[in-house]
Formats: sequence, structure tokens, C-alpha cells
Amino acid sequence: MPDLRFAPHVTLAVYDDLVVEAAVASLDRIFGNADQITVTLTDFSTFGAGSGVCYAALASSLDLMRLHATIIGALGETCRPHYQTGRWTPHCTLATGMTDAGLERAKGLLQSDWRPLAGVFKAATLVEFVPVVELKRWTLAATPRSTHTP
Repeated sequence: MPDLRFAPHVTLAVYDDLVVEAAVASLDRIFGNADQITVTLTDFSTFGAGSGVCYAALASSLDLMRLHATIIGALGETCRPHYQTGRWTPHCTLATGMTDAGLERAKGLLQSDWRPLAGVFKAATLVEFVPVVELKRWTLAATPRSTHTP
């Protein structure tokens, strides 16, 4: 996986073939009514040897899963398989393009002292990659909803 040179982020969907104008119109309707969502980074992990990716796992929540399903429903299930409804693992990508040794080192450094970290989704961005090019950014409403599940 290439080094995206993009800030840590949560990817809700990846499409290899997308009609951008139609996607923007659909996402305008979704994010125009979306509240900020409170999230918790629960643990540090990697996608395993050869992946080059380390990430912080997000606590699953009804709000987050509903947002994901709404986006996939609007844009279509033709996204990459790992992002399809029921198969997506909420996570915040911290780094890409790491060597296996780098992944192991990061894992060793971060897992031992990892503490859950709360945050808020304040914006959503549609990007094209590689390289990452921002196509549109939406600021979410200022009322965060809790994502803690019972």
C-alpha cells in the first residue's frame, strides 16, 4: 500500500469507479444533515505482515455503523469488499507504507501504553487517490452524538 501522505483518518468507503458528480450530490444530502459523532479509539493494531498499515481501532457504534450504511446505500455496494456493509471494520489509519519491521516496532511501542482516546468527527472529505486530492469537504453540525454502545 502506498504512503498516502494524508492525515490520520477514518475511511468509510473506497471505490475504484465512481461518478464524482453523482457521489457529491448524494454526499451533500447525507452530510448536509449529519451531526458530529463522538468516537473512541480503543486499541492499536495492524492489518498484518505485508499490509504496511497501522491503525487505531474505533469502538463500533450504532451512529457510526448507520452513517457507513447510509453512505454505501447512497453510493452503491460496488465499493471495495472490505468497505461493504457488514464487512467494514471501523478504524483510524495512522500510517501506510510501513515495512514489516516498522509495523512490529510501532506495535511494540504503542500497544503497551495504549489508552482509549475519545474524539469527534467534525468533518467529512471526499478524496481521490493516489496521490490524495481533496474533491469536497463537509463540516458536520456542531452537536456531537455519543457512539458508546451498551
